[in-house]
Amino acid sequence: MSTEIAELATELDHAASKLSLRKGTALFHRGDPISGVFVVRTGAVTMSVDGPGTIYPPRTLGPGEIAGLPATLIGHYSLTAKVTEDAELGFVPGPKVAEILECSPRLCMAAMRAMSEEIARVRTALRETPPLNEK
Repeated sequence: MSTEIAELATELDHAASKLSLRKGTALFHRGDPISGVFVVRTGAVTMSVDGPGTIYPPRTLGPGEIAGLPATLIGHYSLTAKVTEDAELGFVPGPKVAEILECSPRLCMAAMRAMSEEIARVRTALRETPPLNEK
């Protein structure tokens, strides 16, 4: 994780309310309207595409990482997030995240970097996935 993204996570965490969640709790599902973003303080959250024929590999987030950031720009979650290890999270409502990013070009650039890194991960996964056989 880059220093800029770590700084963004720290800034978001300062504005967050505390949530303690047990393993197995869903934070959000793909397609849900945004409620906010989650900063992982302790534990683990796994991000995945739910549904049949998924080629996107699940990714587990740990302390200092952010779940749900792209939803602040598109209005809905594009992945499903589930607590996979009892966790303490910081929750920041979507409008507050937008306000933080609008007020700080530096943090806005960090958010863009985080989302760009995610796009690069997805493209790599797609490139490395064998083509589906058509019958």
